[in-house]
Amino acid sequence: MTDLSTLTLPGWAIPEESRDEAVGLHAVQIPAEWWRDEITERRLPGTPPSGHQITRAEVWAPADVFTLLWRSLAWGSGSHLRLNAQRLNSIAVDVPRSEALLTKAAELSRTDPASAFALLRPGPRNEIRYLGPSFFTKFLYFAGGGAPDHPCLILDRRVATALRDHCGWTSLHRIGPWPAETYERYCSLLARWAPEHHYAPDQVELKLFKGFSVDQN
Repeated sequence: MTDLSTLTLPGWAIPEESRDEAVGLHAVQIPAEWWRDEITERRLPGTPPSGHQITRAEVWAPADVFTLLWRSLAWGSGSHLRLNAQRLNSIAVDVPRSEALLTKAAELSRTDPASAFALLRPGPRNEIRYLGPSFFTKFLYFAGGGAPDHPCLILDRRVATALRDHCGWTSLHRIGPWPAETYERYCSLLARWAPEHHYAPDQVELKLFKGFSVDQN
């Protein structure tokens, strides 16, 4: 297990733009009609995303847990809809159970990343089928409503690959799924790195997501 206390943020991963500009306006193109039709067809609660693109700031906007989830999934998926129908189906099977899980996870996300993560993946399987860490950590992140000190961050294969291959976290699996302990270590690492350079943790996460740049190294 890599000793994260010895790792420092490499130069290429230090943010350059303001948080409002780089993070808040980070936009993704989405097929809004698909989300509207599929959510409506299953009679699921919440408001489907609208428009042909969605920014992080729009996902942050206050909303019920299902609207927040639909926005998070749409933003995280972009034009790639693989497995989203299955995700919607798994929620439709037991909407009250899903609502209870998502509500509790959103509450925990504000104080305890490990517990929030473990609630949605307590063992080798996801509590909501097809909603794995790469997607539910987006939900946990957006549940913070855009607060710069929100402790939960997005962890997906692009971020993990950057951390493993170019930041020294050699024990981190590139594609997961990761255990709750790893997620907690990840959030704590970025919470340490970011203030050292006077930025918010999600600004560092976005730089990691964009990937290693030789020009910035």
